[in-house]
Amino acid sequence: MEFFETKQAAAILKHAILKRYLHPYAMKTGTNSLNRRVAFVDGYAGEGRYVDGKEGSPALAMLTARNLAGHRQLECTFVEADPTAFARLTSVVQAEAGACVVATIAGDISDHLDDILTRVNGIPVFIFLDPFGLMIPFTAVAKIFKRPGTIGAPATEVLINFNASGLRRIAGLLTSDKENPGRDASLARMDEVCGGTWWREQWLQHGDDRVAAEEAVIRQYARMIFAATRCGFWITHVKRRQGHRPVYYLILLTRHRDGLHLFGEVASKGLEEWRRAVLEVELKGTLFSVEDTFKDQEAALEARWIAEIYENLARLLGEDKPFRVIDRYSEVYGSATGQARQTHLRKAWKQVHKDGLTKTDSTGDPLSGKWIEPA
Repeated sequence: MEFFETKQAAAILKHAILKRYLHPYAMKTGTNSLNRRVAFVDGYAGEGRYVDGKEGSPALAMLTARNLAGHRQLECTFVEADPTAFARLTSVVQAEAGACVVATIAGDISDHLDDILTRVNGIPVFIFLDPFGLMIPFTAVAKIFKRPGTIGAPATEVLINFNASGLRRIAGLLTSDKENPGRDASLARMDEVCGGTWWREQWLQHGDDRVAAEEAVIRQYARMIFAATRCGFWITHVKRRQGHRPVYYLILLTRHRDGLHLFGEVASKGLEEWRRAVLEVELKGTLFSVEDTFKDQEAALEARWIAEIYENLARLLGEDKPFRVIDRYSEVYGSATGQARQTHLRKAWKQVHKDGLTKTDSTGDPLSGKWIEPA
């Protein structure tokens, strides 16, 4: 089976996020852009569509561009290094671009990044870095954020696929006794991705706890990006199945708090779509109803999230000081962070208001930016 024959559950999640995020990103950031231009760059575009017809990221981006026509000009740049994949991508673009502004580039994104950044100079840009293997070098990611970041400057956001499988494989070389002629080169490649050798120490200091080691490396990578670019970040774990280790991590980098809030909302909805896709696979060939089972499972999750958010709001209101959810996001959402969204926050907020714990009602959008006051 070819990689692009059919979309797997992990791909369903990232594409669910992308299709929900790109449209509002373009609408918001393009408001004051010259001719309302916004750029989307797909650094590892692939073939554009899967063999079974489902959209890859380029097809999703072009659909968004067509839907935005008349409101925003979403200009797409697709970069692909594999010649066979590039040929198929070109065919998809020719068939689906229509009147949209689309450029295709054959080659590695690292080799073309300077030219691409020049092309999108002065307009908002969203860059999607979704390689099949390891990420581009840390220095290349930092270079993207050398674009102006002052108030009023065009927005810059990057969504990174950090390959967890690749990290595990290469980190395993640190403690392996087996002869491996490519060991030094592989370790050096990961050094390049992470911006130094720090990740080796992070991994080794956790001993046999590889789950903790992996989490530590990913979070430190995001913190280093933050230190180098002053960007906020949001990390989403992407798995093939519930209970599995992540296949990769999606890391959003943005300078705007609104971007983090929006990403949290779309990641929650994307995870819902992912859970349904996983359930369809798990129940295939059984007598169980996917629809009924899915509704029951989602209801149970929602009840748990709302209960936790309620308890967290009640505790924070007990401090007898007004606050905004966006300022204490992780404290409000707790373990539901990255899974629950505004609809669950609203239901919990409505209940604390009904119970007399706050005098602030649960109206407004986005609710996370509203001040909530103790009763």
